[in-house]
Amino acid sequence: MENVNQAIDEIVNYIKNSSEYKNIFSIKKQMDTNDELNSLISSIKSIQKKYVRSEYDSKYKEELDKLNKQLNEIPIYVIYQNNLDVINQKINYIKDTLNDYFYHLFN
Repeated sequence: MENVNQAIDEIVNYIKNSSEYKNIFSIKKQMDTNDELNSLISSIKSIQKKYVRSEYDSKYKEELDKLNKQLNEIPIYVIYQNNLDVINQKINYIKDTLNDYFYHLFN
């Protein structure tokens, strides 16, 4: 069991020590101080709620698409999302590998 815990710790440290993981936190701090970005994100969240409550009215969808397009034109947000995608891919790869391992082990 100790070997398993050590292996898990190594996996966690691998992710934590990756440049993408470290970048996420420094970029997030920068994003938190960007009023324009935070206002845009708040607007998107508000419209998303209205969109769902309206049972997916197309007028809200159009507005959401417009705001999301604006958001994806902000370089710091795009960099943040790219780093987040890489981290999520690593986590999914590890999860899939473990699932395959246990599937083959028990079947």
